[in-house]
Amino acid sequence: MPSFSSLSSCMQCGTCVASCSVRYDLNLRKIISAFLGKGSRFWSEEIWNCTTCRICQDRCPRGIPLTELIIKARGDVVEEGKLPKEIRVMLESIQKFSNPFGVGRSVRNEWMKGLELKFAGKDSFDYLFFAGCAVVDGRIMEVARKAVELLKLAGVDFAVMKDEPCCGNDVKAVGEEGLFELLMEENKKLFEKYGVERVIVMSPHCYNAFKNYYGLEVKHISEILSEAVEEAKIRYSKVLELKVTYHDPCYLGRYNGIFDAPRDLIKSIPGIEFVEMQRSRNLSICCGGGGGNIVRDMSHRPSLWRIDEAELVAADVLAVSCPFCLMMLEDAAKVKKSEIEVMDIVELVYESVFGSKGDE
Repeated sequence: MPSFSSLSSCMQCGTCVASCSVRYDLNLRKIISAFLGKGSRFWSEEIWNCTTCRICQDRCPRGIPLTELIIKARGDVVEEGKLPKEIRVMLESIQKFSNPFGVGRSVRNEWMKGLELKFAGKDSFDYLFFAGCAVVDGRIMEVARKAVELLKLAGVDFAVMKDEPCCGNDVKAVGEEGLFELLMEENKKLFEKYGVERVIVMSPHCYNAFKNYYGLEVKHISEILSEAVEEAKIRYSKVLELKVTYHDPCYLGRYNGIFDAPRDLIKSIPGIEFVEMQRSRNLSICCGGGGGNIVRDMSHRPSLWRIDEAELVAADVLAVSCPFCLMMLEDAAKVKKSEIEVMDIVELVYESVFGSKGDE
């Protein structure tokens, strides 16, 4: 973890604030200025509003690891037991239920009902399909079921886990290093027990944790499906006359450099006109759900701005490749009463392959 002394190289250019997706709820420049001027600790209640999207860190001309320092500052406060109620409840929920939403463990497996699946610990497999915490949400359950059907069609040999654990990515992002280390240790033992060597994920948050902290070989569902289409293992049957734009998830794009696979997949669907929003790829704004904010609410929600940006390019569909982004942006579209439909790219592919939005 970097030292706060690196903040001394800050030249107060304001790039971090200008780039920040939650800049009206977090003025990082002022926080740094206070730290430098008073020699006080690098802290403000505003830091809890950070979504850990990392655009400030990537764009800082002095290379200051700003996001990492925010997480470090959070960790110092967490050790003292001083953290927002919503974050405390989130951490307790992850410990009890393996998800941040306070949903009982029994709901975690509901998305599997009616599907013919192989199970880790019982069957042999090449990949573990890891659905992620958000699969307790009914909307994400639908995406997971469609992902499974597409993986089967592509001939991917995979299994799933009953009582799937939490990867811990956002536990680490809110500064609870102790709980994260515990989760990672327990999960590694579980993966070793089941012979898990390669993982397919829907969530970029899971992707980031498994690749950068666990050291596993991991693929995002967009990568697997893009390869399957290119190799003609998946064939389309329906033309979708839609204008589609794509929202880059922070943990898939900025953190892990996966920008092209989702776009290639969208562009491969017959009939789709693909358009970019002004802020895209490494400059994409955050949906607002990262860094613990999936369970919190801010006065200025970047998800609402993202709907505006999608409307500016006259898109019919705002495509996403992250469960948290789907939840945040779909809610924002409803709040704004927008006619834009927010869809996971898995749903777009499924509709063109099977000819229907619904489960077959």
